[in-house]
Amino acid sequence: MAQRITKKIMKLAAGIIAIVIVLTGVAVVYLYSDPVMRFMMVMNEVIPAWGVSSEEVVLLLENNSKTKMTIYKRIFSKQDKYYFCVHGLTPQGYQHPSLVKLARALALATGRKVLVPYLYGSETDRDVIDATQEIKKMYLSVKERYPGKYNGFGACISATMLVVALNDLPAERYPDKIFMYGPFLNGEMLMHFYNTSGMEVDFIVKLANAMRHPKLTEEEKKLVGKAIATTKPGVTDRNQVKQILGIDLYNKVDSLKVENPEFKQLNEMTLFKQKPLPACRYYILHSRADNIIPFSMGLSMHKYLLQLRLDSKFLATGAFQHTQKEKSFTTLKTEFKEIYAFFNDLFKE
Repeated sequence: MAQRITKKIMKLAAGIIAIVIVLTGVAVVYLYSDPVMRFMMVMNEVIPAWGVSSEEVVLLLENNSKTKMTIYKRIFSKQDKYYFCVHGLTPQGYQHPSLVKLARALALATGRKVLVPYLYGSETDRDVIDATQEIKKMYLSVKERYPGKYNGFGACISATMLVVALNDLPAERYPDKIFMYGPFLNGEMLMHFYNTSGMEVDFIVKLANAMRHPKLTEEEKKLVGKAIATTKPGVTDRNQVKQILGIDLYNKVDSLKVENPEFKQLNEMTLFKQKPLPACRYYILHSRADNIIPFSMGLSMHKYLLQLRLDSKFLATGAFQHTQKEKSFTTLKTEFKEIYAFFNDLFKE
């Protein structure tokens, strides 16, 4: 009797487990069929970017110059639709783990090929305006090599640089949509904020400032460049920086006012030269706790675009932190509706 009951219980348990597995599979398939859910699951590392491959190519630019570029594409990707992505000015450049994850997520979610050329910058004392001009060269080069419809993406400082880089392109060559993560509107206002707000910004800001600061010697700048090169994704490790710079140079870098004359040229007066203005849709995502470019700067960009009667959507969030490595599932759950609506509109063709 006891054995028969045990067998029935075991059969019942096996049946329940089978039903749970089937229902889980159905739920995963259902979620995976939604582009926004695919994107969010990859970004939060719930699933990998299944079926997305990458290929590195050489991108030829004008004047016989060239750069490296990674192309991300999923199986059965769209043949003539692309994302042109400009990475942040970080030592990891186009191979920054967060950008690689984003590129794979975009490719999987949208079916577009995602093009990420290498723009060197933060690991050197490169002129920001010179780098901005190169963004335009890269964009025109990929448009010629891979003709089709384009959306754009820029991260941090490079988000603003992307818009400025394309400021004189005719409408037929301008992207249909531009997705910006953590941009700013006015470089002079940003520097004023750094110097007067008292906010504890990430130390990478001070290192980048020191690379072009007149009060540092060339030998000191070499040490700063070495410190920048050793930084890792996430919040900059100040103790590691101290070990490289030494306490005297560390304190000197920490006390410097942010002074970058090229930044003053990145402002609302240089965003657009086209007449009429491009019929582009802009999507701005900014963390409320951004400790590199404050949240208010992205909001100012959004308000200015609306002032120009351009189509702009803005999402303030706590789910995507600028220097965050941990996943914010609690915040993601709280802000799910707003986040979903933002990306659902971005991903519509």
